[in-house]
Amino acid sequence: MSMPPTSSTSTPAQQFAQRFNPLRDTVYDEGAMFSGSAMSADLAALRPLAEGLGAESSELAQLLWLQFVVYSKRQMDDEGLPLGLRALAIREALGDLTPTDRYQQHYAIGESALQSEEYDTVIEHLRQSAQWADHAGAVLSMEQKLGIREEIGYALHEAGRFAEALAHNQPLLVDAQSAFGSAQDARLSGLINNLAQNAYELGDHAKAQQYLAQRLALGQALHDDDIVLDTLFQQGVLAHEGGDSALARSLFQQRVAIAHASGDDDLLAETEATLAELTEREQSR
Repeated sequence: MSMPPTSSTSTPAQQFAQRFNPLRDTVYDEGAMFSGSAMSADLAALRPLAEGLGAESSELAQLLWLQFVVYSKRQMDDEGLPLGLRALAIREALGDLTPTDRYQQHYAIGESALQSEEYDTVIEHLRQSAQWADHAGAVLSMEQKLGIREEIGYALHEAGRFAEALAHNQPLLVDAQSAFGSAQDARLSGLINNLAQNAYELGDHAKAQQYLAQRLALGQALHDDDIVLDTLFQQGVLAHEGGDSALARSLFQQRVAIAHASGDDDLLAETEATLAELTEREQSR
């Protein structure tokens, strides 16, 4: 990618803008095609000029953020995340972020951290994103706001903070049911499943089973075989772990019957394989 010429009489800030702005415009042009590796190289070549304008300069923050965006597009979040965090810190110190900027940039950091499995970072930045999303000028839908909260709950669980995850997800389920106007909405399936996982990790298998029963009823009401099959599997595993071999076998046999009725040979093979594995585990006890 060729760089535009710079005038010898330009200030360093002007020289930076002359080289940076075309790169920024290309990255943010949804219809533009560019090489990710070449763009990263061009941006890296601008680092000395940006750093020369100051370690807390707006120019450096702009460059670091664009590098972060490009790395995210390249699915190289481990490389990009530290750059995004530094850029956001500079911008917050400069005080030049609008509430919408704050929502969007904390959200972008949170999503990148999710890809990098940096769950404490996810929690910190998605919480801030959710806070700014409630600002009067925000344009997020209720479903989008609930989605951010669900991701926070997921990250809490993945971080091993199971009690916090359960306490976070319980009121979220109530709010989601209210927002969707129904307790029988497919969008609730993942959240109910998360609650079952939270309870399971806390050793409360009875509560986990309650949530799984709720999810199974949801899947059956919606005639959603994916939800039903997955939930029956989890219930079967719980029954097996609890020593109830007859119940575990019954649940796994229900999966085989559903798969057989669907006419999906691959699904039938999978359910029969899991039933056979259960039988083998029971016999080896």
